Amino acid sequence: MKQIKFAGFAVLILTLAACDEDFQLTEPFKAIPVIYGFMDRTDTAQFIRVEKAFVSEDISASTIAQNPDSLYYNDPLVKIVNLTQSKEYTLSKVDGNLEGFTRNSGPFAQSPNILYKIKTSAMQWNGGDSLQIIVQTSELASPVTAKIASVSDMKFTFPDDNTKQLKFFSINNYDFQWKHRTNARLFNLKALIHVEEFNITTGSSIIKIIEMPITTNFPGREGSGEIFSSVKVFGSSLYNFLNDKLSPETGIERYLIKLDFHLVGGGPEIKEYFEILNANTGITASQEIPRYTNLSQGFGIFSSTHSIIKSITPQEPTTDSLKVHPLTRDLTFK
Repeated sequence: MKQIKFAGFAVLILTLAACDEDFQLTEPFKAIPVIYGFMDRTDTAQFIRVEKAFVSEDISASTIAQNPDSLYYNDPLVKIVNLTQSKEYTLSKVDGNLEGFTRNSGPFAQSPNILYKIKTSAMQWNGGDSLQIIVQTSELASPVTAKIASVSDMKFTFPDDNTKQLKFFSINNYDFQWKHRTNARLFNLKALIHVEEFNITTGSSIIKIIEMPITTNFPGREGSGEIFSSVKVFGSSLYNFLNDKLSPETGIERYLIKLDFHLVGGGPEIKEYFEILNANTGITASQEIPRYTNLSQGFGIFSSTHSIIKSITPQEPTTDSLKVHPLTRDLTFK
């Protein structure tokens, strides 16, 4: 039996990033494409990872993994076609290490970290547009393709556009609600807590940002037309995270400036991936990693995500509560 290893990459977003996977193949070796791409109109650039599975009966997998020639095709042509607008775009080869995407340390060669890039401004598209990826290389008899519907716009309905402030007590909670289309099936929601720390002695200030996950891989409601999904945001989570991430410091005054709520919606391909992955957990799980892909051949995922942000300023009673609550009273909030 031959051992094949490959690394997969996802830009964001929905916990698919930089995963290493093992596959056992009994069929004769052939070049197997491994492609990951997540299109997001809110990003400044789009990145696609194109790699190949590798195998050798004479050289160990750990040795081959350090050879970039074993990871990457020599001459791939990577294109995105907007089928709705009848437009075609060719992506440029870049080194991810120079783009701010370094490969996690491990058995795979870290440099170069080849990705294929196009600026979003060069291929502006609309939510709901039909997108197709096409990857061609002389090592494959036919192109690798996949078609998706781009995730449509999303919008918070609570807090709505007119809601700028909220009270956050340890005993209250809010139902955060957003509207979306059926092409968004899986959601991540987190809050970035902005805390100013003022040094009484030096007069200097710094801003600390604490990331508070609220829900991950949350399946939104399904239906047609506009759909409304919601999740509870508990005030107690804020107090627990502040207690966990901050420590009492002499001579420091703290101010809770704002909370930025980041919502990311992922396409149905991402949801299906996690459904297959979760079905293979527990006491009845098999040893084999699920091989979900929506590509015409090989492994990986081509999908779409969309992101929105809602900034909320805490109302004054929030600070009063932080001053006296057992979890936060020693953190010198003002």
